[in-house]
Amino acid sequence: MKFIKLLIVGLVQGITIWPEPASFKTKNEKIKVGRLRFAYSGRSTIVKEAFLRYSDQIFSHGITGVPRVQVYVEIEDENSELGSKMNESYIVNMKTNEIFISSKTQWGILRALESLSQLFEYDAGDETYYLTLSEIQDEPRFSHRGLLIDSGRHFLNVKTIKAMIDSMAYVKLNVLHWHLTEDQSFSMPSWQFPELSLNGSFSAKERYSHYDIKDIVQYAKLRGIRVIPEFDMPGHTSSWRNSHPEIFATGCLDPDSRGAFDPAKNQTFELISALFHHDWFYLFPDAWLHLGSDEVPTTCWNNSIDLAFMELHNLSSFNNLFAYFVNSVVDIALQDNKKQHIILWDEAFTSGSPDPNKTIIQIWHDDVTNSVLDAGFQVIYSPSSAWYLDHLDTNWTDRYTLNIPDSVLGGEACAWGETMDPSDIEATVWPSLAAVAERLWSPLHLTLNLTTAESRLRQFRCILLDRGVRAEPVGLAGRTAPTGPGSCLYSD
Repeated sequence: MKFIKLLIVGLVQGITIWPEPASFKTKNEKIKVGRLRFAYSGRSTIVKEAFLRYSDQIFSHGITGVPRVQVYVEIEDENSELGSKMNESYIVNMKTNEIFISSKTQWGILRALESLSQLFEYDAGDETYYLTLSEIQDEPRFSHRGLLIDSGRHFLNVKTIKAMIDSMAYVKLNVLHWHLTEDQSFSMPSWQFPELSLNGSFSAKERYSHYDIKDIVQYAKLRGIRVIPEFDMPGHTSSWRNSHPEIFATGCLDPDSRGAFDPAKNQTFELISALFHHDWFYLFPDAWLHLGSDEVPTTCWNNSIDLAFMELHNLSSFNNLFAYFVNSVVDIALQDNKKQHIILWDEAFTSGSPDPNKTIIQIWHDDVTNSVLDAGFQVIYSPSSAWYLDHLDTNWTDRYTLNIPDSVLGGEACAWGETMDPSDIEATVWPSLAAVAERLWSPLHLTLNLTTAESRLRQFRCILLDRGVRAEPVGLAGRTAPTGPGSCLYSD
């Protein structure tokens, strides 16, 4: 057993980058580096702040100052917007005393700096930093690479969310999908309707301020990460009922039952429109919005008001009424052109009739993927069978070997909050999330060898731990203790 562990340690000693770049060539030469000096004449504050951030991260044991290496940075378009079509490709070339980084956008520079940072090693014996000279040409396989976090079931404080954003940047993820409202709690602020969070949150301490939201969105932007909020409706909304029971179907007004918005009432859509256009769209500038639409308790609509409304509008089933609601709120969200696409869970497709020109379908039921793609929808892939991170019986290899359809926009791993709070979210998410991230970034042909991937993942977990991320041992499921003392490289 000890021999096997030592063998694994030997396997991982080679320099690697996670996720694996499209092209990565080392020159079998290491140089001593005491300090980096960035030569950049542009005006991007995002790039300038990244220089400071990565310098602190690389030289976390202190700067020796000598020898100094010059880093030349070149960007074609400094005004590229953070969004679904941003270019994240980059090139890194290294010489003995010089490093050259180029990209079409500032977002590519961020990805380059992350790759560069993983090539540094610190030797405590001689208190020296070493850099393996390399050449990198890289770009992502998929444009949409995300993590869903859920603050509706357990409140996630700002510090915890920022820590998750930091760690997402380490694996070049670019979307934080924030599931904000739920049956259990409503912690989202509102100028128009402050009573929603006052009456819907778990407690006075478990609410976000407008400043908190803006702060998180800006923090993510500086790391090249979009924040896409999810306001799930018409189901998963019981917390709204504490202050606005008038917008709920009368069939489920009992506090012990799950509620659903009532499509038959004009005030339902009036309140939603006011929240979108006078509140939340100012806090979340991204062009995409998620409106959930999953797991709706349609039996709530089995009442005289909704049945009469269905007859009046020739809606022959609860699924038709569901489709009516979803299409109505999609149109409300898109009406002033602040949002370009609305994301919906796949029930909106299987039980409704969304417009593929307006909506993107997020898949969590594997078996509907082909049908959604054949119908002409853009797709975000998040199959519950492998990429639900709260499923502790799913190991990292199952997440890593999942077959991803080439035609999807990309995918997201989902950290649903039933069993996650600030005390355990990092250990549950990491390093499994790294497996998903590499499959979404790296070329397919570089992700087919599990043995190589495991040795590299063990090394990357050491990087996570060194950066303060509480990543679980590679061979275990979330929140399981290591079996005993030993290196992070072979904890099982």
